[in-house]
Order: sequence, then structure tokens, then C-alpha cells
Amino acid sequence: MRVPTKMLVCLANSYKHSERCVAGIEISSRKWIRPVSSRPSRGVSATERHYAGGSEPRVLDIVDVPLRGPQPLGFQQENWLLDATRKWRKVGRLGLTALAALESPRESLWLNGASTSRGSNDRVPDAAAQPIRDSLRLVGVDRATVQVMPDPWSPGGHPSVRIQFAYASFAYNLKVTDPVYRAKFQAKGVGSYKLGKSYLTISLSEAYDDGSSYKLVAAIVEAAGLDSRTA
Repeated sequence: MRVPTKMLVCLANSYKHSERCVAGIEISSRKWIRPVSSRPSRGVSATERHYAGGSEPRVLDIVDVPLRGPQPLGFQQENWLLDATRKWRKVGRLGLTALAALESPRESLWLNGASTSRGSNDRVPDAAAQPIRDSLRLVGVDRATVQVMPDPWSPGGHPSVRIQFAYASFAYNLKVTDPVYRAKFQAKGVGSYKLGKSYLTISLSEAYDDGSSYKLVAAIVEAAGLDSRTA
């Protein structure tokens, strides 16, 4: 039985290896949905996510997404198998007031206390992740700092982009996987850059081979520059 198309506000279209991780909140239920493919990577390819005209879904697009049914994986309970035989359809754009209303309850971002060499509270060991039952949050922060640093391990020699912020009495420094903001700040060069009021989509990744999952900033929306994401 084919599941009806679900209308989502796109809150992430981020890098996931050579594909994308797309996620959003369903307009009617206000529940997170992450469309995934049937491939082992679960990433979404360009042909699977593009609109009929070939354009890319953007953060804050309101999109009709054809899905086949829920496909939860561990704590990623938001996963739904996409219907690759049908095209996605853009039906509108979300404004700032409506975005603010979708913010997650203000609490710590899953479990804290484990960090990478460059991060802060950005890692969750696999054993500790077992009780977790969700993997997506939309958080509002009053200020943040984007850090662009040399990355000798980058295949293309591109600098890494991270974002530092405080939320619910905890300090975080997380990797940015938002393609728009990563390119924007890589172009600025190595350094630190201040952001004002912003909304961040935080995604908790699947476990890597090292036995840890990672908190990633899958999208950034600056409140003052909201119109810059409407072009």
C-alpha cells in the first residue's frame, strides 16, 4: 500500500559522503522525518531528491516528499524510506515566525561529556547511545562562532568548518555539514566569524567504525539573513 506524500519543511540537505542527508519537520504532525534510500548508505542521491525541473531542495522549502513507510534504524527513529519512482515537489517557503515555532524543547543535545580533538561535546560513544530514541533537533542560539581551520586530512585540501555555541547551559563545538554555509565560510578563509541569532539543525549521525556517533550541524539559518536562503 502506497503511503501518501508527506509535506515537510526542509531543515537539512547536508553532505553525507557523496550523497545527502535530507530531513525536515512534517507540517501537519510537527514530527521529524528523514527520507532515506534503500542503499546501505541510506543517503539520498541527486536524482532522488531533485524537483521535476532539476533544482535542489533548499533549507526552508516546503516540500511534498513521496515515501513508502517508516524505516527506523537504532536511535534514528525519524527515518522513512523514500519512493524513488516519484519526484519531490516544492509547494512554498517557510518564514522566520513559523521557523521559531518549530524549535525543539530546550534541553541538552543528547549525551554530553565526550569530545573529539577539535570539538566539544560532539561525540557519543556507541554504548552510551543505546538509550537515545531521536537524532534530529532544531535549536535557536543567540550567538555563535564559525571556525574555519586548515584540515590536512581533507581529500580536496579544503579547510574544515565548525561552529561553537552555548545551548541549555552546555558548550558545543560541532562540525558543519551544511553545504551552503560550509562553502560560504571556506571562501572567507581561515579564521573565526561571529553569527547573531540563528537556528541550527543538529543531526546525530549513525555510528562510525570507531564506535561513536557524532553531533553535526546539518543546517544554519541566520535570523537576520533569512531572506538570503530564499533565492
